Amino acid sequence: MKSDIRKLDQSVENSQRRTAIVTGGGRGLGQAIAERLHGDGYAVAVVDRDAASAQKVVEALDSEGKAARAYVLDVSSPNDVANTFAAIASDLGAPTALVNNAGIYPDHALLDMPVEAWDTVMAVNLRGTFLCTQMFGRLRGDAGGAIVNLASAAAFSARVGASHYSTSKAGIVMFTKAAAQELGPLGIRVNAVAPGLIEVREDQVSNAYRDNYLTMIPRGRTGRAPDIAGTVAFLLSADADYINGECIVVDGGFLAGRPLIRSASR
Repeated sequence: MKSDIRKLDQSVENSQRRTAIVTGGGRGLGQAIAERLHGDGYAVAVVDRDAASAQKVVEALDSEGKAARAYVLDVSSPNDVANTFAAIASDLGAPTALVNNAGIYPDHALLDMPVEAWDTVMAVNLRGTFLCTQMFGRLRGDAGGAIVNLASAAAFSARVGASHYSTSKAGIVMFTKAAAQELGPLGIRVNAVAPGLIEVREDQVSNAYRDNYLTMIPRGRTGRAPDIAGTVAFLLSADADYINGECIVVDGGFLAGRPLIRSASR
């Protein structure tokens, strides 16, 4: 009887919260986004292929598992996505927000790239975003909601050694627009965030790389995880109710142009 009462109490508490799913939530930007949304009052499903990482984030947010739970998911698997989303709806309540953050970004020179490397990036970055978006839409029906996809500045400015990654992120930008059109009549908004160089750990890039990159950032610094988490939170909020099918670039001005001074012609 006490067990049933606890379950009822948890169900009532969760029904009063919005529920957000954050894929790739076990580390980096995903962790920062999960922390921000939890702080904003969401019950958060921290989804990651690494069970230990997801659980560590959840324990820091809510050790009792009432407003945060960890789930292991391969976003490229239709069955895994269906089963995991169903479990989240049962445990935390029907999701009202989805953040498609899960992604990989290996380096491969174009001429040396194995086909498997290309396919893996597309499966996680693009197929995963598609499958999670589709399942979220099916669960929500016409009840509304909001989705934020993680694109990249690489979608607009290609990077050497990352033709597969840049292509996948460009695909996410267009998928965001297409999904916004199709899901809009259901009351579901779909937007994207395109981060520039965001340093989520100290050893992420070399000092030489950072110094060179900074010459191309008018803001004068590299990005931080809260820069992205705050933008995602805004796009999920009521303040962004009329923003749909958009991709907000958060790069300190990197894509604004190139800092080249043209010499006067003689």
